[in-house]
Amino acid sequence: MSSDETTGRWHGPRSIREVLKHLVSDFGDGGAMYLLHQHWEEAVGVVIAEHCKPRRIVGGNILVDVDHPGWATEIQYLERELLDKLTQIDRKLRFDGLTVHVKGS
Repeated sequence: MSSDETTGRWHGPRSIREVLKHLVSDFGDGGAMYLLHQHWEEAVGVVIAEHCKPRRIVGGNILVDVDHPGWATEIQYLERELLDKLTQIDRKLRFDGLTVHVKGS
C-alpha cells in the first residue's frame, strides 16, 4: 500500500479491507487479533462462534468470552484442537492456550 511517508496519506482509493489491514497492523500484535476475528468461525464452527468470542490476546493466550458456563467447558475441552486449527489456517495464529471468561459472572 503506497502512502506519503511525511503525511501518512494514501494515494488513490482503497478498499475497506485494505484500510482495516493497515490499521490493525499498527496495534502491536502484527495483525493477529484481526486475523483471529477473521478466521474464528472457520476454526470453531458456526455454533460455537455464536456463543464464544475472542476478546483479546494476552501473553500468548486468547481471552475468550462465553455466554454460558457450559460453553466454557466445551471450548476448554476443544482447546488443543482449536489452537492447532488456528495455526493450520495461518501461522501467525499460533497461541499457547485459551483463557475463558463467562460473561456476566
